[in-house]
Amino acid sequence: MHRGITLFLLALATLALGGCANQGATQHGTDYLKIYNHHDRQIYAATGRRSKTIVAHIPQTYNNISKKKIPQDAKPSYRYVMHHAKHDVKITMQVYSNYHYAKLSGVPVIGGGVVKLTPQNYQKLNHPRNFID
Repeated sequence: MHRGITLFLLALATLALGGCANQGATQHGTDYLKIYNHHDRQIYAATGRRSKTIVAHIPQTYNNISKKKIPQDAKPSYRYVMHHAKHDVKITMQVYSNYHYAKLSGVPVIGGGVVKLTPQNYQKLNHPRNFID
């Protein structure tokens, strides 16, 4: 379990910091960050260096990635899609307005799972305007 968390944090760090020399463009496309609201409408998009800067501000301290199921009454609030072109990694994180959970997919090696968010990370991820503006 601890190894999974470490691998996830490594993947996000790679998204945030990797590939600076290639300016974000490779044969796998471009680095990007997209944020969608609960209506599945894109509310924000950034590419290249700007996307890396914002990804670095997204909370990346999660405890115990598990295969736990999200409760059926969970209300999606925001979905973050982060792509690192150099390694062709795309991680998706769905957060919920009524539960302190995030569902992750596309995490290298482990695939994905559910993490319990700290109160601080829950607030930050449910108010993305505070760190994208």
